[in-house]
Amino acid sequence: MTKRLYVVLIFCLMALGGYAQEYRTKIMEFENPGNRRIHNVGDSRHWYYRGKPEKSMTLKTDGVKRIQVRSFSLERIKKPQIILIINKKRHSFDLTYKEFDEGYHVYEDFEADIPEDAESIEVLCYQRSMYMRAYEMAEVKPKPKPKAPRAPNRQILAHAGMIDLSHNNTTSEYYAFNPTQAFRFKHNNKRDAIVYIRARLTDRTLPVFGLYQDGELIKTVEFSLARTNKYTAQGVKYLSTGKKIDLPENPGSSEFELRALSDHLFMARPVFISN
Repeated sequence: MTKRLYVVLIFCLMALGGYAQEYRTKIMEFENPGNRRIHNVGDSRHWYYRGKPEKSMTLKTDGVKRIQVRSFSLERIKKPQIILIINKKRHSFDLTYKEFDEGYHVYEDFEADIPEDAESIEVLCYQRSMYMRAYEMAEVKPKPKPKAPRAPNRQILAHAGMIDLSHNNTTSEYYAFNPTQAFRFKHNNKRDAIVYIRARLTDRTLPVFGLYQDGELIKTVEFSLARTNKYTAQGVKYLSTGKKIDLPENPGSSEFELRALSDHLFMARPVFISN
C-alpha cells in the first residue's frame, strides 16, 4: 500500500467516524416469552428469553426505529440463526460466536432497522438452547452548543454618583461626572445612542466637557450660562439648559467617556435610539 493511499484511507475512516450516529439502548419486553435465564453483562443482570416450541415471541415496535438483539446459547450451536418477521416478511440473521462466559456461549449482537408502519415484529429461533434479549436503540441527539452569552446593551463602568432631575412631576436618573471622576460606559451589540447633558452653574465660567470614544477625543462641547427653570436637581441651585449629543456610530462595541474639562459638575443620561 502506498503512503498516499494509506493517508486517504485514514482520512475516510475519520470522516465516517465523525458522522456516526450515537445510540443508547433501552430494554424491550417480549409479549409472549417462554423460559428465561439471567445473564450478567458488566454490572447489570438481565433476563434473556427463549420462545415456546415452534413459536415466535412478539415485540411492540410502534415508534421504534432500530433494535439490537443480544443472545447466548446453552450449548455450542453449529449454525446459530435468529429470524425477525417484519410485516410478514422473514429476515434471517446468522450469528457470530463471541465468547464463552459464565457457562453460556455468547454471540455478537446484531441490529435491525424497523419500518415506520411496523407496530410489532416477531422474533423466532428454532434452536431451543438459544436465549435472546431485545433493546430499542434510541438516537442520542447531540446537545446544542451553548450560545455565547450576549453582552448587555449598556455597561456602566465609572461615574461620580447619581442625581435625580425633575420635570413636570417626572424624575429621571442622571450620571454625574466632574474633573476628578469621568463618566465611562460601554455600548454593545451595535446599539447607537444619544446623551442628554446638563451642568451646574457656579460662576461666570463656561462649562466644558470632552467626548471620547475608545480613548480618542471626538469633540469638546461648551455650554452657555443660560439657566433652566423647568428642570430641577436636588442640591443644585443653578442648572444649565440641556444639550443633546449624538454619540458616534457604534460598529459593535464602543467605550465612551465624558470628561469634565472645566471645574463643573455635569449630569448625563444616555438613551438608546432605534437602529
